Amino acid sequence: MQALSPERSSLAQAAVVSLVTFAALALLGLVLAYWTWAWLAPRPEPRAQPAVTGGRAEVAYGLFGSARRDKGGGREGAATTGGVAVVLLGIVDASGSQPSYAVLRIDAKQTVAVREGGEIEPGVRLAEVHADHVVLERSGARETLAWPKPGKSAVPAAPRATK
Repeated sequence: MQALSPERSSLAQAAVVSLVTFAALALLGLVLAYWTWAWLAPRPEPRAQPAVTGGRAEVAYGLFGSARRDKGGGREGAATTGGVAVVLLGIVDASGSQPSYAVLRIDAKQTVAVREGGEIEPGVRLAEVHADHVVLERSGARETLAWPKPGKSAVPAAPRATK
């Protein structure tokens, strides 16, 4: 058997150490390049959402009934309650013990969700919420605000006799 000389073993040892050091530095360089790119790379441009066309928006009218703007620009199903113009935008008719809500537009300025029995404005109360209409109460006088029937003109709020 041939014996290894001390010079030869130190040369092999130095080659292995150099190779491992080079591999470690290369791996460190790859990790640093990856994280530098991950942190400092420019963000991708956000894609713009496609605009809703007129044909697709027609489908959304069925969500809260079928109220649409009439030719005069006003909203169908509007009621004037003591100087306060109230427009019915939506109905959330709950089942069981959950309360019902109505989404109303007041004086074309403010949109509110009012619980059945709640006050819309001082002196104006949402008395009842049904699947196709709501009943407003002002000083004991009741007004019905209903969704217009398809193909018919707007139905103004009709006062109802109090019980």
